[in-house]
Amino acid sequence: MSPIHRVVLWVALLLFGLPGENVAQAGRLPTDSAVRIGTLPNGLRYYIRTNRKPEKRAELRLALNAGSVLEDADQRGLAHMVEHMAFNGTKNFRKHEIINYLESIGMQFGADLNAYTSFDETVYMLTVPTDTGTALLKAFQILEDWAHGVTFDTLEIDKERGVVIEEWRLGRGADARMRDSVFPVLFRNSRYAERLPIGDKTTLETFRPETLRRFYRDWYRPDLMAVVAVGDFDAAQVEQLIRTHFSRLTRPPTVRPRPVYPVPDHAETLVKIVTDPEATSASVEVYQKLDPRPAGTEASYRAGLVDYLFASMLNSRLAELTQLADPPFIGAGGGRGSLIRSKDVFSIGASVAETGIARGLEAVLLEAERASRHGFTSTEFDREKTRLLRFYEVAFNERDKTESSQLADEYVRNYLDQEPVPGIAFEYALVQRLVPSITKAEVEATARQWSAERNRVIVVQAPQKTGIQIPTRERVLAILNAARSAQLTAYVDQVPTGPLVPQPPAPGNIVEENGVAELGLTIWTLSNGARVLLKPTDFRNDEVMMGGSSPGGHSLASDADHTSATFASVVLSMSGVGNLSNMELEKTLAGKFAQVSPYISETREGVSGTASSKDLRTLFELTHLYFTMPRRDSAVFSSYTSRLRSILANRDADPETPFWDTLQVTMSQHHPRERPLTGTTVDQVSLERAIAFYRERFADAGDFTFVFVGNFSLDSIKPLVLQYLASLPAVGRVERGRDLRIRPPTGVVQKTVRKGTEPKSRTQIVFTGPFEYTRAERHALASLIDVLDIRLREVLREDQGGTYGVSVSQSVEREPWTNYTVHVSFGSAPERLDSLANMVFQVIDQLQTNGPTAGDLAKVKEAQRRSFEKGLRENDFWLGQLQARSENAEDFRNILTYPAIVDALAAEHVRDAARKYLRKENYVRISLFPEK
Repeated sequence: MSPIHRVVLWVALLLFGLPGENVAQAGRLPTDSAVRIGTLPNGLRYYIRTNRKPEKRAELRLALNAGSVLEDADQRGLAHMVEHMAFNGTKNFRKHEIINYLESIGMQFGADLNAYTSFDETVYMLTVPTDTGTALLKAFQILEDWAHGVTFDTLEIDKERGVVIEEWRLGRGADARMRDSVFPVLFRNSRYAERLPIGDKTTLETFRPETLRRFYRDWYRPDLMAVVAVGDFDAAQVEQLIRTHFSRLTRPPTVRPRPVYPVPDHAETLVKIVTDPEATSASVEVYQKLDPRPAGTEASYRAGLVDYLFASMLNSRLAELTQLADPPFIGAGGGRGSLIRSKDVFSIGASVAETGIARGLEAVLLEAERASRHGFTSTEFDREKTRLLRFYEVAFNERDKTESSQLADEYVRNYLDQEPVPGIAFEYALVQRLVPSITKAEVEATARQWSAERNRVIVVQAPQKTGIQIPTRERVLAILNAARSAQLTAYVDQVPTGPLVPQPPAPGNIVEENGVAELGLTIWTLSNGARVLLKPTDFRNDEVMMGGSSPGGHSLASDADHTSATFASVVLSMSGVGNLSNMELEKTLAGKFAQVSPYISETREGVSGTASSKDLRTLFELTHLYFTMPRRDSAVFSSYTSRLRSILANRDADPETPFWDTLQVTMSQHHPRERPLTGTTVDQVSLERAIAFYRERFADAGDFTFVFVGNFSLDSIKPLVLQYLASLPAVGRVERGRDLRIRPPTGVVQKTVRKGTEPKSRTQIVFTGPFEYTRAERHALASLIDVLDIRLREVLREDQGGTYGVSVSQSVEREPWTNYTVHVSFGSAPERLDSLANMVFQVIDQLQTNGPTAGDLAKVKEAQRRSFEKGLRENDFWLGQLQARSENAEDFRNILTYPAIVDALAAEHVRDAARKYLRKENYVRISLFPEK
């Protein structure tokens, strides 16, 4: 992730704290006693914590305090290359044995086995089961091998060289070219401007293996490493494993110093204006570079809370401007965060219409100036403090259900960035004490500090095309100066009053009750005909998830109303509900954790939502309102369509747009309801028709099924179900989605799109056809895709070094007609695309002839078992399973028999599925090549 993108993640620091250390003295923040932290004699640091969420799993990390900024001039990109080579042969695991072993125990490459390299760090991530005798032992051997046992076989280097170059190629385009122009200004006179983690293509093509090994020798050493282990294990045993494996690492007698490279200050405002012919959007950004705060004290923590309150109130005001009928920008926001290790940044910016760049810049600057000059209202301030306190309360309530991966990543940040780890119990108590003491004057002082001229950088990015007025540097500075002297009135906070539901409905009743005891599932049929499925769980302490749907969807709209119907749920959900606009609704819900979203798909309409157990009533109130009191807001509709037109105005400049458009219209055989989204499409949306269609779809709750999963009791939820769901209108409709006869082509269809200037290509191969919708066939197809994914990764990426990755996916639909789709997609150098596509078909031939290898079949089955094992303790798993079986009228008990389906899977089932669903006489292939 680029430093610019990291800026917007500053809020995430608040969940588990801001930078700190580990002793409670003189205002220092303590270390959570639940984590065991130590340092080996060789300098390696370790963190160990026993945690049972999820059960039977351990999250392991090897964090290296070294990244691309440490590369020598002849090593640009080699920090990242070393990370790749760690998966391609070590002292105890030849070639790809690490991946093979982890897949054999049910872990998946990417999801459970991964790594990343950034400017200042490299982190390896590993998830393993802990209920086997050897998995945890081998996992620590893998970590040790990464730390000092990578073999750097010359043949494997040359193979992986191609993979990394393809990763570089995949990232090229307008955004990359503009970034290459912006970074030398944002990081002026700093090493960071010249050390992007992805590196330099020429270096990647020509580096000598010894140059790669030199980086590994210099920086992979114990005094720059930490091992993190969090999971369902015995902490003492894990500590001994760490000591056994990592005490073997030796620190070289002579070491290169690990410098922290500065980003030099500058007195003047720097302006960078960059355009690109393939850019699809315009943006403005103002950066105020700041020195990082001293870490680890209560004072720095408190300052972070002040920053949060300031940015939250400012961002709420910016969001409110997007609701105007003629908004000044598409979206805007700001906040303080870490730019890179040696520099923080306050950033405020906006995505703007290509015809309104100056206007958008002016709008964000004026709003920041308004806050600086007039401050904030008491109601704004109290609302944000309420939200902040509630945020920590929810985190505290889940303290014993925190995911191990979340804790592991927190400890990595403690090592690399000195983020404190006092534990959420301490933080919750601290926030309860600190937040009430923060004054509005303190936050307003922060609002006045961000806009100093020193260390300021303004960046404007836009499409390069005729007819767009790109502001000059002088114009940008003039807008900045004008904002300082503009006549501005104070913000007026329009605070709604009254209850969320103006008139509580009269409750209905339950006419039938049954259930499935072995699933802990209760089923109520309500007096209006709606069904309610309820599964109380203890997987989370403060979470309830909801889903509800009925058959129908926008397939039932007439051709004249179809476009409006497809936008109906989006338009209505952005318009607020009941008597409240969207912004008023947000203000009313301040301090509550509850959200509901209506939707209308092709064949169904429904609602989805989630809430804290404490705010369950609000979840039901919102659901009732979205059925009975959808709100018409012409200003929001004008704002939304205006912003959407701006987003779509330059869509065709992206080389991938005609590629995906060609795929879409080809797969639907140019059906009028499957046209690509354009500004012309938006012009066809009628607010009145959208509202009318939405109301019609939600006028009958009698054929809805609602599913609730989470921490509730039947006694506590029953009154809410009766009042807010059983009271919903019902008219006794019996319907289903309409078959619009949208069908893919038959036979072999191949098309080529030529667009773009970068030397990159991609292809999409799509297999389709009718499908026998049985459980066995669905499982056979899913298993085939898992096998194919493994084989194509091994052949196209690992053996050929021809692509960064291959995407393989499948979907099965029962409505409006029963069919399947399989997608195979990858990118590569243009000259290799066809040969790699031929290899895809060769792999398919092998599967159709021989089926999967015993090893691949075993990997897939074990991964399915492990995924199911984990899902049984997750609310979203149960919500999805219950919804799917309800919609398909299948036995709910089949959820628990899935392991038997996995056990029964044989190689011939996968082979037969390959013959049936990957037919070489029936597919579509769309390929993208550069124009020249």
